[in-house]
Amino acid sequence: MTNSPVAGTKFGLAVIGRRAFALIVVALTLVNAIVASVSVSADLVRRGVPFRPVEPWIWELSSAVALLVWLVPLLRLDDLLRARVASAPARLGVRVLASAVYSALHVATMVGLRHVVYAIGAAHYQFGPWWDGFVYEYRKDALTFALILAIAAGWRAYRAHHLAPPHAPSPSPSPAVPPELPPAPTFLVRTSGGDVLVRTPEIDWVEAQGNYVALHVQGRVMLMRQTLAELDAQLGGHGFIRTHRGALVNAERMQAIITRAGSELGVRLTNGEIAPLSESRRAGVVQRVVGA
Repeated sequence: MTNSPVAGTKFGLAVIGRRAFALIVVALTLVNAIVASVSVSADLVRRGVPFRPVEPWIWELSSAVALLVWLVPLLRLDDLLRARVASAPARLGVRVLASAVYSALHVATMVGLRHVVYAIGAAHYQFGPWWDGFVYEYRKDALTFALILAIAAGWRAYRAHHLAPPHAPSPSPSPAVPPELPPAPTFLVRTSGGDVLVRTPEIDWVEAQGNYVALHVQGRVMLMRQTLAELDAQLGGHGFIRTHRGALVNAERMQAIITRAGSELGVRLTNGEIAPLSESRRAGVVQRVVGA
């Protein structure tokens, strides 16, 4: 039996916890596979192609399971890419290459599952010419790959936006003596090379990564399990400024406010890195830095 068409996986996104989000993704992926199985069966009957009734279900469910197997590794690798590569064109190039790898893994896992299920039923599964089959699958896998990353990006942006503390008017100057600030915190960050102590003055800027933050420290990027809102509360009194709903910048490292590609604003740091700056926060950032 030759390979059958496999429907692209689509699923919605809600504001929910990680476990509930995963369960909904699994449920919607399986529902999509069930609908696709019924559609493929009807199409084969309409065209007069002989097949066993169970085969469309094996094809579509094996594709869905293979997608779910590689879903979490894909999202984790994309988080690492965002943390380590600042250039948008470079990220795009890596993702284009990664889409081919993702498709190859999806196809290999899917075909392996089909061979196992067919063997259990004392039958033989024939995928067909590998190159032709891969090209056919890649056209759909590339769309699924892009859709997964787009939904993940939307989820990160939504969480970063809703974790941002609300804007409050600055209190009028008071002759009262301000309360003493607690000492600047030191963070213990787990890396592949061991646990690293990161002191507040060493941090150039911080980027939101969902339930993680990426600490940009003297040319290194280290992930720490903490939200940007929590870190803002710790660092806000120690010279750090919220420049964007997803960025916190050390004011001592700021060098210039620039306009990036696509008319997006950014803050150039003394080490050459560019941190995002939203238009709504620009005036507040300037006021904090200049004191005007």
